[in-house]
Amino acid sequence: MNVQELIHHLRSFPDDMPVVVNGYEQGYDDLSAEQISIMPIALNTGLHEWEGKHGNCGDLPPDSRESAELVNALVLSRTSN
Repeated sequence: MNVQELIHHLRSFPDDMPVVVNGYEQGYDDLSAEQISIMPIALNTGLHEWEGKHGNCGDLPPDSRESAELVNALVLSRTSN
């Protein structure tokens, strides 16, 4: 999904609807502006079902950074522990 597609989907919801992120183990947490950032990510690097599909650029071994497909992504981060 890209920002334009996200905006399109968000327009179908009421303006006053809460926006939340999943909690650490259960439940949901509020989303604040401080949790929204732009980060470089490496596409299609997840190898295990428990990993996300894309990875943090900083976690890549130096020799694989040149061949990785790197993009900036809008990230909504969960802050609960």
